[in-house]
Amino acid sequence: MLALVSPAADSTNTTLDTLLLRNGDSLDGKLLSIDPSQVLRWKCPDVAEPIEFKLDGVSQFDLHTSPPADRGNNFPCKVSLTQGDVLEGGLVSCNRDTLCLQTWYAGQLKIPRKDVQSIYFLPTTPDIFTLIGAEGWTQGKVEGLPNIESGQWIFRDGAFYADKSASLARDIKLPDSADLQFDLAWNGSLTLSLALYTDSLQPILLADKDKAPKFGGFYSLRFYSLFVDVGRIKPMEPLVYLPPVVVPALSQTNRVHVDIRARKKSNTLALAVDGQWLQVWTDTNGFAGEGTGVRFVQNVTQGGTSQVKISNLRLAPWDGVWETDPTNAPPANQDAAWLTNSTTVSGVIESIADGKLTVRGKKDAVEVPLGRVRRLVFALQGEPAVELTASVHATFAHGGPVTFKLESWAADGVTVRSPIFGEARFDPNAFRRLVIHPPDSVASSGTNGLR
Repeated sequence: MLALVSPAADSTNTTLDTLLLRNGDSLDGKLLSIDPSQVLRWKCPDVAEPIEFKLDGVSQFDLHTSPPADRGNNFPCKVSLTQGDVLEGGLVSCNRDTLCLQTWYAGQLKIPRKDVQSIYFLPTTPDIFTLIGAEGWTQGKVEGLPNIESGQWIFRDGAFYADKSASLARDIKLPDSADLQFDLAWNGSLTLSLALYTDSLQPILLADKDKAPKFGGFYSLRFYSLFVDVGRIKPMEPLVYLPPVVVPALSQTNRVHVDIRARKKSNTLALAVDGQWLQVWTDTNGFAGEGTGVRFVQNVTQGGTSQVKISNLRLAPWDGVWETDPTNAPPANQDAAWLTNSTTVSGVIESIADGKLTVRGKKDAVEVPLGRVRRLVFALQGEPAVELTASVHATFAHGGPVTFKLESWAADGVTVRSPIFGEARFDPNAFRRLVIHPPDSVASSGTNGLR
């Protein structure tokens, strides 16, 4: 579905959108409009006139948009709703009835407090994430696999590309508690491995790992076209694999945002894809990683074709506070606030206004400067909102999901209707992917390789 740039072919157009029909056909081009009668107009580069489709015959479209980096000037945050949506913006206010969020993509949204599950306040330091560039990487030759042609990673236009089996490693000084993010795109079969907390800049043939030059323990995250698993790799010890996690997005598209968290103190690794936390692994044998580097290994199987692209690789220290509860546990019967000094305040959140959070405990109300708050979790106040039929499940360009009924789409705005925030007009640049559910459906949401 996605045309990756071949390092040897400058003419490849990577700015086209992709339309996927329910019959399995796909078209590259540009989304022009969707009118209120649910007719979609699509412009293909090799067809003179736009092509019209009924929206109920469309399964999905992927968009190459350029959203601004602005996350809101007034207490930037991610608001997680009870039915799974995640909205990003600047928090204006919140009382016992309504939360008000200022966004660049839809103006001001008013959300019933009963539909808010949690609020995560983004770090305000502009350079909290360090962008990992092209310098300082070591190319490693993939050897030991029969009839597999080895190649190299190519850096171009801000991204790394590989279309043959190849290894790329660098000591990026991973902290003991880290947040590593990148955008991943591929053509063909997805067979990418990521070594975390490695001290070796050369790939390790797992079948002969005990014969390899001396290396310290590391974790190997293996990305396939349906799932991801984690291997605990240490010399002179048996290979141990933590439970795999099914990642539906890896079989539904070929362009995702990956977020990996690691924390040595709690022996944990966690994985999010497109803003949704899918798995938290706890290593009961202790944290295996003994280095501070990463290594990407593209594994092309015999007779297979695969091209992979890694871009926007970023690293930040992590304070251990989650945007959302990765275990999906419901909140307790009290509201709770996690502060930046790792303490917790619980009770009833009465209001958020004028830069202050007011929480009423059993005896007194406590005021906390909002700048000291990292995450809020609200007690459930009733049943989550009923999910729409004939709905669209969209993915924001910066990550999280949002669900709505699509009324119309034009170059100057997208009109949507939500059971949570009502009618709103979104900027088209807000979205990276839209999955269309038809009216009659209800939306629901190998050990011998080199690692």
